[in-house]
Amino acid sequence: MTIGNQPGQVADSDPLSSLIDAALATLLHEQEVDGSFPHGFDMGVMPDAQTVIFLTLLDFRDALWTRALLGRLIDLQRADGSWGPYEGAPGDLSTTVECYYALALHDAWRLQPQARIAAEQWITGAGGIHACRNLTKVLLAIGGEVSWLQLPSPALYAWLWSPFSPFQIQDVVTFTRLHVASMVVLAAHRYVSPVARHSVLDHMTHASSRQASNVSHRKLAVPRWLLRRCLHDLYSQRELDGTLAGYHSSTFLFLFAQRAMGRSLQQSDIEPCVRAIRRNWGCPFGDATAHQQTCDAHIWNTALSIRVLRQAGLSRQHAGLRSGVEYLWAHQQGSQWDWRRKQKTLPGGWGFSSNNTRHPDTDDTVACLDALADAPGSHDENWQRGIRWLLSRQNRDGGWSAFDRNCARKWMEHMPANDMRHAITDPSTPDLTARVVELLIGRHVLSTTDRSIGRAIRWLLAAQERDGSWYGRWGTTYVYGTWCVVRALCTIARSDTTPRLDRSLRRAGDWLLQIQKPDGSFGESCASDQVGHYVPSAPSVPSQTAWALDALLWLCEVEPDPIHRRRLDGACAHSADWLVDIAGGGTWSETMPTGSAFPGALHIRYHLYPKVWPLVALLHYRALMPDASERR
Repeated sequence: MTIGNQPGQVADSDPLSSLIDAALATLLHEQEVDGSFPHGFDMGVMPDAQTVIFLTLLDFRDALWTRALLGRLIDLQRADGSWGPYEGAPGDLSTTVECYYALALHDAWRLQPQARIAAEQWITGAGGIHACRNLTKVLLAIGGEVSWLQLPSPALYAWLWSPFSPFQIQDVVTFTRLHVASMVVLAAHRYVSPVARHSVLDHMTHASSRQASNVSHRKLAVPRWLLRRCLHDLYSQRELDGTLAGYHSSTFLFLFAQRAMGRSLQQSDIEPCVRAIRRNWGCPFGDATAHQQTCDAHIWNTALSIRVLRQAGLSRQHAGLRSGVEYLWAHQQGSQWDWRRKQKTLPGGWGFSSNNTRHPDTDDTVACLDALADAPGSHDENWQRGIRWLLSRQNRDGGWSAFDRNCARKWMEHMPANDMRHAITDPSTPDLTARVVELLIGRHVLSTTDRSIGRAIRWLLAAQERDGSWYGRWGTTYVYGTWCVVRALCTIARSDTTPRLDRSLRRAGDWLLQIQKPDGSFGESCASDQVGHYVPSAPSVPSQTAWALDALLWLCEVEPDPIHRRRLDGACAHSADWLVDIAGGGTWSETMPTGSAFPGALHIRYHLYPKVWPLVALLHYRALMPDASERR
């Protein structure tokens, strides 16, 4: 397919263009009628187990939903009895305990005694139930399996809502504070679900005596006025469907917190929230048909898909492109109350999921603005609104973070309740800062001499690792971060003749060449995010190979040295050949997560990624290398 042809027209095409055409046709075939791309947002088995536990303790009965989730847990248990955060990862204690508990609540172990014994032995060998993360122990405490006294005192955290405290809840990143408020209320009341009439884990926790201590009528450790402030904060953050930012765990905890505060929730109060969560059960166009997504990824998926369709030269009048564009415009958010600044925020950002109308973030806003720049339709003012919102989010250090501005008190990551990395603060990160800079320069919003851009460039250069790579917070991990920053710096280099970026770009290129596998591919383990440096993955990953190929192509465009340019050219051809060779029917497949939520606990497998990122890289390769087809 040549640029401008419609997907599906393959006549007289070379193999590379035929593959690109088939991949575009597959992507368009999977678009929904409303214009969105509903591909899966897969976080492994932990959300499946949590959903079963929450539904059971709420006494919300949906046999079809619950049976499917339990079946997935049974299918994914490992031979040693454990469950892990993703395929190939070591077993994880909290994940295993949650899966075990979900199955125990429904007596699903009865027909699998050997699997039950293996799970119990693994849990005991890994430290036992009391060594789990705090969120797991919150679930067990609601179920009366462990005492609330085993969790950090709610008095330590309730004061984050006090006007007299020097540290406020706004110093905690959005996705965590939507959970913490409910957890404080539940812990202060030592709430136990009425459904939890008897323990199912007493042989592992000796819970019968502990449950009594939960329901004792002791004086609350937290003043009621502070608890009311916690709950009021949550009420103010609800979406129209009753969820909190569309997240399943924060929404379920909120329902329990309301009960703890004495609100008599009826089925009619619970049902809208639960039905909104149920809509995210199952991943379309993927192999995780029974998985419970923590939220949907429709906005992010659609922005990435529209961008690659436009990169391919799809007609501006194409129905799929137009419906996708209108879908994104319909989900641009209005102004919201900023609790940190005590004023309304600028309107114009986008959130991650389709029912998130109150919590815009940097990454989705950049992706949407890039996809919608000069798109069909008259929305110039709306696009400028998005740009103004984005510019208002720059941090004091010159970088950008995901959800919250200047939310980077490092010491708060060491609070006793935080036993997950990246869970409390929201600092500037290289990947997000680079994506903003690339948009602002590439779309001619700001020049390279602008003060904001200068501060961002200085921050990015200082953030480069010793080996030449950059860290990526929201992708896996150093390949992703390096790709993002290379694109930004190369965009600057193409519009600015100053040589100050040459050394950083050369170091980045050398690092990519060093980690490229002999067959031309790339693969990085999720363990990189845990240990703080690049860790190779045995299986190569199409999305990561595409990121690296695209970065190498950007470096080719600005490389002044012909000898080094030839090295980059050869590496690009090698990676492109690998992507073409492993493609099957215009698609790529991968089971490794390529996104990060909480290192070692929750990693993200985007089902859309192997359908868009190889396309992005191969389209760039074909455009930059005129003899790309002849090389094959």
